[in-house]
Amino acid sequence: MNARRHLDDAGGETLESVIALPVPCEAVEEERTSDVLARFRANLPAGRVTLGDLIQALGDRSLGTILLALSLPTIAPVPLGVSCLFDLPILLYTAQLAFGRRGAGLPDWLMRRSIGSRMAARTLDTAMPRLVWIERMLKPRVHRLARIDEERWFGLLLFILTLTCIVPLPLTGWLPGFALVLISLGLIERDGGAIGVGLGLTAAALVFLTLVASSLSYAGHQLLAATLL
Repeated sequence: MNARRHLDDAGGETLESVIALPVPCEAVEEERTSDVLARFRANLPAGRVTLGDLIQALGDRSLGTILLALSLPTIAPVPLGVSCLFDLPILLYTAQLAFGRRGAGLPDWLMRRSIGSRMAARTLDTAMPRLVWIERMLKPRVHRLARIDEERWFGLLLFILTLTCIVPLPLTGWLPGFALVLISLGLIERDGGAIGVGLGLTAAALVFLTLVASSLSYAGHQLLAATLL
């Protein structure tokens, strides 16, 4: 059957109609979290940037999204003031999860906490390459772990991990922070493999924190004993 039909009307004009053939659909690449953050970075609010601005830019209030927004400073070498801005919100949020509260959120007074636009830009510029590097390895897999946020004990684990992030001991914050970001992205992308690696890093972070705390305690006791002699 021809794709074209020619019909002559009484006036001798030719009408041509074309039967449209199906066009192969090209795979549309899904927008990733780093793309959303890059757009947010390009359109930062003037003056100051609130925590609410960041969460709103990410587009939803899912567990993975809020955790990622709150844990971004842990993978970027930012000043103490920036990291402190996020410590209380993430501690409060994971505490709610630890007590089994589903659909936990943050109060408005915490969502209004802010930093300067210039500092926000520096933080995003530092964190973005790390996020892009992680995202290249993410894909939906290991579905059992990908739904770990439905487990009741998961909230308690996140609370413990958050405490490990903010404990003021040397070299103890980066590893649990990276684990938190990896778990957050794993939840967003439903990548159980990434979540599994994040859980492994969580265990390693807890062991490392214990070793550092024990070493400092032992050194303190030795110093005190030497002083009293």
